[in-house]
Amino acid sequence: MANQKFAVVLFKKTGLTPGALAAIGTIVAVGVAVSILPPLLSLNLYARGVSERTIGWLVATIALSAIAATPIAPRLAIRFGTATTIAVLTPLAACLIPLAWIIHDLRMLFPLIFVYGGAITTCFVLSEYWINAVTPDRRRGLVMGIYATLLSLGFATGPAIISIVGYDSFRPFLIGSLLLVFAGFPAMLAHRYSPRFREQQTDRFFSFVLAVPMATFGVFCFAMGESSGFAFLPLWGKNLGYADYLVPMLASAMTLGNVVFQIPLGLIADRIDRRKVLLFCGLVGAAGMAVASIVSASPALLMLTLFIWGGATAGLYTVGLAHLAGRYRGSNLANANAAFIFCYALGMLFGPGAVGESMTHYPISGFPVFLGFSFLVYSLIAIARIMMAPRQKT
Repeated sequence: MANQKFAVVLFKKTGLTPGALAAIGTIVAVGVAVSILPPLLSLNLYARGVSERTIGWLVATIALSAIAATPIAPRLAIRFGTATTIAVLTPLAACLIPLAWIIHDLRMLFPLIFVYGGAITTCFVLSEYWINAVTPDRRRGLVMGIYATLLSLGFATGPAIISIVGYDSFRPFLIGSLLLVFAGFPAMLAHRYSPRFREQQTDRFFSFVLAVPMATFGVFCFAMGESSGFAFLPLWGKNLGYADYLVPMLASAMTLGNVVFQIPLGLIADRIDRRKVLLFCGLVGAAGMAVASIVSASPALLMLTLFIWGGATAGLYTVGLAHLAGRYRGSNLANANAAFIFCYALGMLFGPGAVGESMTHYPISGFPVFLGFSFLVYSLIAIARIMMAPRQKT
């Protein structure tokens, strides 16, 4: 009885249903496990003498598998159920993590990582669909803000585990595997709260990519900025002449902003037109890179700028998901969620390559100019969409 009363109070205050809590618990555990494997692979393969280029292609395989898996995820949910699919795929992915330590043959590692990435992506798509499907619209921004904040903390936990246990043994691989096994438990326990639908989608998957461009194009730009930030902010700091101990702090500032900003942005998105919040995030993304160029001589000011920039641009993911869910229901929501993750994967794939090429020609200005221009283009798209339909609840 006490648990039921607590659940009722929690729902009234935050909009968090038991199903949403289960999906968030699952995906945060998945996030911790996911954030362990790429750095483990990079560090171990580099120690084995594998080139940075090959390592980069191997890590990019996860993005490629995400692009392949997203159109399939809604069909799996329709066929087997949302909770069941997640509960099956998490232990499957868990079995693959230890193999990444055991297998040394790159010809076998590439398909293994591809399958791993596909399983993880499907869990992300269906968990986010689950959260959106069971959350009331008036609280969706707050719930997605809570979800994004916890997920960011999960992503930050993986590298912390590596720093504690090291990378040159089987232990971190085993820890990542166990985390994925446990990730399936909340989904199984909350099976009866899992969204169920029997209708087939009324639109094709790829039509959703263009149907809500403020969400899908926004998450594409965010993925470009986030993945490029993790990959090149340390290198940009070196190009700026920063001391070695300051270089890693640039990416940390970006990530910290991501954690701090999501719940406030979600609360705001529940009170005003979400498209205006997305436009604000895009404008800060463009302006932030301009300011970063101006203050780059000062590490403190640059880190403050990246803190604000990282938090605001991450809002394109949080508020974009809420905006998307306000437009669709049932299997169409599952497909729209899949299209959202598809665009995120495209951004992860395209961003580092484009920014790397830009920095090759312009070591100092290449990073902020390319990303600033990208967010400016998105802002112009957002302005056009708002002008086309000035009044919209979601």
